[in-house]
Amino acid sequence: MIASKIRFINPMGFHSRPCATFSKMAKKFDCNVRLVNKEKEADGRSMLALMKLGIVHNSAITLLCEGEQEKEASEILSQYLSTLVEEAG
Repeated sequence: MIASKIRFINPMGFHSRPCATFSKMAKKFDCNVRLVNKEKEADGRSMLALMKLGIVHNSAITLLCEGEQEKEASEILSQYLSTLVEEAG
């Protein structure tokens, strides 16, 4: 298992659009993906579960990846989370 600590910098928080993008990305990997915010933990493949985490600007979150493609998933998903800015639209 790979655990990555990430500072979430999107001023708008982890709302529906980035949650949907993240869950779609997580589904591409052959491994379990989980996000942890404080005492709450959610399946990274579920947009609704991710939204319930209540991740806001400057939250310290943990990305957990476990399985066959854990290294690739950890690298790509942590990069997405740590550089996420508000998407146009």
